[in-house]
Amino acid sequence: MSHPPRRCLGDAPAIVAAGLARTALWTVVVLALWCLLPAALGWQVTTVASDSMAPRIRTGDVVAAAPIDGDHVTPGQVLLVDDPDHADRLRLHRLDSVDPDGLTLKGDANEHADSSPVSTGDVRGVGVLRVPWVGAPGLWLARHDWAPLAGLVAVALASAALTRADRSVRRGLPCRRCGRPRWQVGQHDLDADDESGVARTAAAAVTVLALAVTTTLTPSGAAFSGTTDGAARAATSVFPDCFASQRLDAPVLAWDFGEPRGTSVRDVSDHGQVGTMISGPRRNDGPCGDNPSMNFGVTDARVQSAVRRTAPQTFSVEVWFRTERAQGRLIGFSSESSEASPFKDRHLFVDASGKLRFGVQGDKGWRFADVSTTTVTDGAWHHAVGSFISGSLDLYLDGVLQQHRDDAKALQSYAGSWRVGRESLDGWTGQPASFTFVGDLDTARVYDTALDAGAVREHFAAGR
Repeated sequence: MSHPPRRCLGDAPAIVAAGLARTALWTVVVLALWCLLPAALGWQVTTVASDSMAPRIRTGDVVAAAPIDGDHVTPGQVLLVDDPDHADRLRLHRLDSVDPDGLTLKGDANEHADSSPVSTGDVRGVGVLRVPWVGAPGLWLARHDWAPLAGLVAVALASAALTRADRSVRRGLPCRRCGRPRWQVGQHDLDADDESGVARTAAAAVTVLALAVTTTLTPSGAAFSGTTDGAARAATSVFPDCFASQRLDAPVLAWDFGEPRGTSVRDVSDHGQVGTMISGPRRNDGPCGDNPSMNFGVTDARVQSAVRRTAPQTFSVEVWFRTERAQGRLIGFSSESSEASPFKDRHLFVDASGKLRFGVQGDKGWRFADVSTTTVTDGAWHHAVGSFISGSLDLYLDGVLQQHRDDAKALQSYAGSWRVGRESLDGWTGQPASFTFVGDLDTARVYDTALDAGAVREHFAAGR
């Protein structure tokens, strides 16, 4: 009686070892390609040469920096610049502030900002991609650090050898232990093709790695922060806390007023509602910890969204403010960009008595408004939220509901855009003598939902 051939138990370890070795080698090749692609686009590619941003970013990581005009950089961006203290070196630090003497940078792991300012003309680019580890061999080579290089070569040779551990399985040779054939003779023959394929793969891997090492050999004396879970991630969206207020409950417009210059205000909600500064509102520039805001001390000063749309029927508006004047609109919807629009409502404003009001205009022309229980003209920062959905008009001040109305239903429909600052308040109850808001505004938000009391309390607790 014949017996079936014994199971060949030696195949599984060989197949697993060879598969892991190939995966490791090709992972390194793919990471190296991430270094080459940005360089092909004309971006500056550099190897991080210090641990000033550890533990998130380590020496040997490769950073790709996209070209940027030094006159249009924003605090919080990671900049690659010519090192102001050492000729022929680069520096990769986060922009901390824009000062009269130039740009002040700071490593996230450093206690103090860099002592030497950087000229805008010395900006090479803004950090966009981070590729871990790949630049380390180049640094070791430049520093004549032979021990880790020798270790790397040994590991590479061992991995290359392991890729051949399953060679007999792939060639269809009988199992050495049990003599069992793996498939019919002639069904699979890898003698020539397999050997040449392995050689071509090895040559390609060596070429890619060599190009990556030489391309990224120029070191920079710092790194940028941000948790990086993969081979690369965008860095320009990573900002210090004071330049990236918490965007709770998915706003459709979010202005933080953290830009150092220019007449545009960035919409950090990613909905493209860039604001335009009109009639000279002034940024309260300062160190990151001071949380820059926008000052509206000039007559008719305002910031208006460039995106026109139909006024919403369900919405919330939110803003932080401080003032000592009983006058002026904080945020609202306007039909035009002029200082006095024909149609305007859905707004928060300070009335003639120094109290906060939230008003909407119904489709029949009636105006409905909530009013705060206390005055807000004490010069302190206050948090204001107005929330509307048909049958519910709510005003919150510093996280506390001030007034609720249920008589406002459908609102007037017209096209326009969102605005902070000056707008006519003609005809509104509590109309102040001047429509110009005089004070500071920060963290302006618009939502396409009606925030409830719990959400408002959370926003107030999060701060501006």
